[in-house]
Amino acid sequence: MQTTSATSTGHTDLLSGILKVQVRNEDKITEQDRIYCQNQQDELYKTLDQIDDWYKIFKAEADKYEGRIKFKYEENGSNTVRSYHDYYNKEKEDYTHHEFKPFQIMNELVSKNHGAVQNFINRIIGYFNNTYNVSVEAPKVDEKTLPMGFRPVYNTYVDVVIEHLGGKSFRDTAEDELIKRFLETVRPSCWSKVKPELKKEKIIFPDIVSWDSIHYEYYKEYDFEYESDRKVSRFCEGIAFGADDVLCGSIEMIVGLDTRNVDISRWYDLTTTNALSIKFYANGRIDVKFKDSATAESCFKRLRLNEIKLRDEN
Repeated sequence: MQTTSATSTGHTDLLSGILKVQVRNEDKITEQDRIYCQNQQDELYKTLDQIDDWYKIFKAEADKYEGRIKFKYEENGSNTVRSYHDYYNKEKEDYTHHEFKPFQIMNELVSKNHGAVQNFINRIIGYFNNTYNVSVEAPKVDEKTLPMGFRPVYNTYVDVVIEHLGGKSFRDTAEDELIKRFLETVRPSCWSKVKPELKKEKIIFPDIVSWDSIHYEYYKEYDFEYESDRKVSRFCEGIAFGADDVLCGSIEMIVGLDTRNVDISRWYDLTTTNALSIKFYANGRIDVKFKDSATAESCFKRLRLNEIKLRDEN
């Protein structure tokens, strides 16, 4: 009797342990997160049901051609018609060769089924990326193996997000990823002899911007080269975090900046509180001025700029 009780208790403990793991993952997202995900899942199912209904209608019609046209169904529900040649080139006394054939429409429905599922995954992952400033990669669904009738559940992709965090909070993960992006943006090339430098209330960043040489040749204006605006936006993201402890920095915080005609003779004001202004130079350098030297030093260390080494220093 005692053995039975112990065994039952063991099973109960094991079940409780499993349930705790499941609940723990759910507890890492808010009720608002769950509502968004559930609404997306409900809307997806409506669309998938509609696609399935049409698919069944056309499949029933396609099955009628069994033995008359050579075709086969693939794993995902699409079909491959091997040859229309014999069907179309025989002398016919009827007009069946003018009939509508459902095969192409069925393949389009299979494609729409895959597109809807992939869109759902992208939206769930994108929601957490946009809400918490993290960078989770959305899983890709193989169109060739995704069967008609498949119904994804949002918990699967919440698990992907939680796994990406690796035990950290959303905020800690977002900060780590932001700093990584920033360091990738400002880290000197392997042949560079200069690196970011702290000078009193300023931080000097060499070789950040690339200018469009053709635009300058014709208009004598400093125009961001392709992708430079994106690089400067990442740069600003880091400055905003290092200075004001916010995750929403972007190129938009540079007041009055026209990326097609940058004025390298002036300081541009910033919308941040502790980082005051920014200046661009013809050689690609960017200077950022802070409210005082202590704030500049704090930002320098917070962004781990003191850890950057040149090749000769390694």
